[in-house]
Amino acid sequence: MNELAKVEDYLETITVKEPSPSKDLTVQSNEEDQVCLISASDGSHTIAKSLTIDVEEEKALVRKLDRRFVPVLAFAYFLQSLDKTNIGNAYTSGMKEDLNLTSRQYSNAVSVLYSTFLATQIPTTLYLRIIPPRYFMSAMVFCWSIITMCSGFVKSYHSLLALRVLLGLFEGGYFPAMVLLVSMVYKPEEQAKRIAFFFGCAALAGAFGGLIATGMATVRGAAGLNGWRWLYIIEGLISITAAAWIYFGLPNDVENPDFLDEHERKLLQLRSKQRLQYVGAKQEFSWTFVWDALKDFKVYTGLLIQFCQNIILYAITTFLPAILKLGLGYTSREAQYMSVPVYVLAATVFLSSAYLSDRFNLRGPFILGFNMVTIVGYILMLTVKSNGVKYFACYLMTFSAYTGPGLNVTWVSNNIAPHYKRATAIGLSQTFGNLAGAIAGQVYIEPPYVLGNSFALGCVVFSSILVAFQIITFYSINGRRASILRGERIDKGTIKEGDKALNFRYCL
Repeated sequence: MNELAKVEDYLETITVKEPSPSKDLTVQSNEEDQVCLISASDGSHTIAKSLTIDVEEEKALVRKLDRRFVPVLAFAYFLQSLDKTNIGNAYTSGMKEDLNLTSRQYSNAVSVLYSTFLATQIPTTLYLRIIPPRYFMSAMVFCWSIITMCSGFVKSYHSLLALRVLLGLFEGGYFPAMVLLVSMVYKPEEQAKRIAFFFGCAALAGAFGGLIATGMATVRGAAGLNGWRWLYIIEGLISITAAAWIYFGLPNDVENPDFLDEHERKLLQLRSKQRLQYVGAKQEFSWTFVWDALKDFKVYTGLLIQFCQNIILYAITTFLPAILKLGLGYTSREAQYMSVPVYVLAATVFLSSAYLSDRFNLRGPFILGFNMVTIVGYILMLTVKSNGVKYFACYLMTFSAYTGPGLNVTWVSNNIAPHYKRATAIGLSQTFGNLAGAIAGQVYIEPPYVLGNSFALGCVVFSSILVAFQIITFYSINGRRASILRGERIDKGTIKEGDKALNFRYCL
């Protein structure tokens, strides 16, 4: 059975009639044609064709894909994170006074974005194959860029709310589309580092936003506009360049890009065949895939984890300047520049964890480990009196801010197949997960934000319990499937495709 398992790992099945694992196997191979015949003593057989790829050629191909896909997607996500969360920097840089915003009104302005942001998550993932990403994603970026610029001219609380609703409408679909696009191009074990790079850019967006806000705080009345208004206008103008880059930088067909030569396209096709179980043999949409996702327990545990981890993300990215200024008593300028190293640490931690996560092909243990550090941070924030210690606690709290959401969305993507079932799961996970943005705005109301920090602490504890549950469950299922393939246990399952196949291994 070891011979069969080895072949299953590296070969594309052409004629599928699985030999009984309890029978003796004979393997005949033709190296020139790269074809194997696997025969069992009961007369059944499997014909398989090799799908091996030269390691160096594959590395060169992946590097070429990275050069074309990763920078453009990361730049746009960097700007989306900047445009979505810069309200925190604007609020502490003069918006509060210019628009006469109360704490409740500011919280409402944070939350209302998600009324439309959430509604776009699932449709985006389901229709990404229908509308070429270069058109779909560049249009989204262009629209939110214009809305960001317009935010620099708001005159009242109600106009601010209206623009936040529109911003959510056009920003909401970008991240799930980006994650799904990554799953269409890269192998499961290659995805965490790429998604980590995107989240690292989001963390740097927080630092960059703080630096811009620090500089803009000195602007008073330039062209009749205060600094926080220029913050929106400048960021909106920069975002328009990302829309142009996506339009001209992404190919029409991301799974068969025109920037590859003929040999590289053949290598890419081989990679697609190697990922056949993960991608799915049937590429056309069917509501069956949606129903399969809705019946799968790990979709629900995954979206609950995403929600809890996103509470930490949105609490830090939206309210950190307010926590430092209104909660700890620092000045506006101090709050802006003191937030910068916190975001830099968050980016460093996440990029390091994602590299190790891909190297060891583990997701849950890394999420769980960094959650423990974040729990300590929130306990310190809630219990100590010293502002210095509380500022140190902010650093600890960020350990899960990007690591949790980033690794979990990769975990969901890795463990659900085929394509449209994964698309539904990612859409649901992002929809429910990003509800955390609206909730965070309603629990972080009054400084020193004891309610908000207590709620976030409860979420990270609950998430850790769910992560531990998934690790144990996936480990158990992997062991049961391995024993069935060894002939030690009878297979009672009726579904043999996608993530239900016996040789599909869940990532822990």
